Amino acid sequence: MTAPRILIGGVPFGCDNVGDEAILECIVGILRHDCPDARLSVSTNDGPATARKLGVETLELFGFGPPYSRARMAAALRNHDVFIWGGATGLSDYPEIPLRMLQLARAAGRTTVLWGVGMNSELNPVWYTVLPGRRRTVLQWLSRCTGGRFDAVRAEEQRREGRARRRIYAELSQASLVVLRDEPSRREVQRCGGPLPQAIVGADSALLLEPTPLEQVRLPEAARQFLAAPGRKIGLCVSAQREIRDRAGLVALLDRLVAGGDTRLVFVPMNPITDALLMRGLRDAMRQPERALVVEGRYEPGEILTVAGTLDVVAASRLHLLILASILHVPIIGISRGSKVDNFLEPFGLTSVGSVESCDFGRLEGEFRRLLDDRAGFQRRSRQVRQDLLTRLERARVRLREVLGTAPAAAAGAGGQG
Repeated sequence: MTAPRILIGGVPFGCDNVGDEAILECIVGILRHDCPDARLSVSTNDGPATARKLGVETLELFGFGPPYSRARMAAALRNHDVFIWGGATGLSDYPEIPLRMLQLARAAGRTTVLWGVGMNSELNPVWYTVLPGRRRTVLQWLSRCTGGRFDAVRAEEQRREGRARRRIYAELSQASLVVLRDEPSRREVQRCGGPLPQAIVGADSALLLEPTPLEQVRLPEAARQFLAAPGRKIGLCVSAQREIRDRAGLVALLDRLVAGGDTRLVFVPMNPITDALLMRGLRDAMRQPERALVVEGRYEPGEILTVAGTLDVVAASRLHLLILASILHVPIIGISRGSKVDNFLEPFGLTSVGSVESCDFGRLEGEFRRLLDDRAGFQRRSRQVRQDLLTRLERARVRLREVLGTAPAAAAGAGGQG
């Protein structure tokens, strides 16, 4: 049997997102272990570094920010036996791009797999909102003509979202395997069109990430000393994609947290450019900025995991910092930026302390203090949750091995086409 050629894509890999790179690293590890003869390719914006680190072939980043060739994307999908949509929350964040890749791969007779993909309760408004312009003006005029009884703008947005949800369901119903990240994501997919028999609930691949030994983490000496200093250390990550609206309220909370003298703050950017810039501003706005550290620079996911392990509690609006902290059973606090954060917190018996639009700083402060005082209680719950997640992930891997085992025969000769 010919070893399958597998293309991993559908996620903006190589775009300065530590969470996405953690997912990719772990998916490659899964495939190396479960299908060792497979030839792996990754669609990424950082081809040379990805190839060096993971030992894979790389292709341009199809579908996202940089200009790309649709013809080359179609040819790449034809030249592989399997296309794996490789995780993240793309079913709601950017569904149009991976769905097109699924469609092209399926049309070419290739095996298609969704692996650990999540879906929020709302689709990304960037894709389906009627933006200011001629069309919105006309729709608003139509609404006024009805005396406000009919909201034409909202009706158009609902039409767009309904069309997108129908397309999601249509493509997923024809995939060879659909592994969703969590049960709420499965329910959201069902809302798009009904039950999906081939869909199962797995878990995020990043849960398999291994920490880098602390002495090998490429920290500046000042940062290393800051993390090694005695006292409690609170980790925080605020996404620059959607900032916490009440910046002044957040800075006031940070000042209160460090006021006692035995607590320090560690800002952990999951995007080394945009998040780091935002969090430098937060640190500089504090009354005691010397009691806060921004972990600046580019780090591998395993290094960020190790940094998270040095902290006593972590709060984040970035899902994957919460996931990484949970690997080492560091207590976590979520700030909602879409339902994906609450979906992850639910098995821990936790809910977000509000959203980036309306964060409850009093509750956030209370959670910090509660979890600092009861780390052992969180860790007991966390160990059980992790075991449950890994069990789900292993069941999904069994199904993936079955699908990959049949893929070469189903797409024999794919490698020479295009």
